[in-house]
Amino acid sequence: MGVESLQYERKLQIKHFFDDRETGAKRRTWLEIQLARPSKTPEGWVNDGRVRLSLGEDRDIKGAFVLSIEEVCRLYKVLEFLVEEHEAEKAKLWKG
Repeated sequence: MGVESLQYERKLQIKHFFDDRETGAKRRTWLEIQLARPSKTPEGWVNDGRVRLSLGEDRDIKGAFVLSIEEVCRLYKVLEFLVEEHEAEKAKLWKG
């Protein structure tokens, strides 16, 4: 019984360019989000998809990990809360 490998699609890549303080060279770090869609087994079961987050520098992958859809939902909710909290605090500062 073979294990089916997941096919990931790139959904988002965020690049950050900066000047290396030690060498003065232009450098780049990046975050890439990829999706493996849900799939159906020959027996009729439906497997959840996965989301892979990869972190890299220049052309090298420095780290990657795979999240379940439940973990992605928790991450999404935390990020949404952080943005709302940030914007509320910024609005208070603008009001003086």
